[in-house]
Amino acid sequence: MTTKTSESGYSKGGFTERYSVVRIDGKPSPSESRYIVLDYSGGDPHAVKALHVYADSVEQENPEFAADIRRALADPSSAPAQHPNAK
Repeated sequence: MTTKTSESGYSKGGFTERYSVVRIDGKPSPSESRYIVLDYSGGDPHAVKALHVYADSVEQENPEFAADIRRALADPSSAPAQHPNAK
């Protein structure tokens, strides 16, 4: 895993609007929903820790999702690109 702290932006600033989340299945997002975007590709080590904890938390309810998260954490480049300008 590479470290690219300067690119992720987690080390500077506060809780500000940086991303816009759009569902790709065409369904609307409820207006009361709030999302946090985490970069687990190596730029933010705290995101990786948070997603490990999330996988542990969701495992009883959805073991497939927990396994998918762990696979993506093990090899971020194998996970689907999640933005239109991905290289």
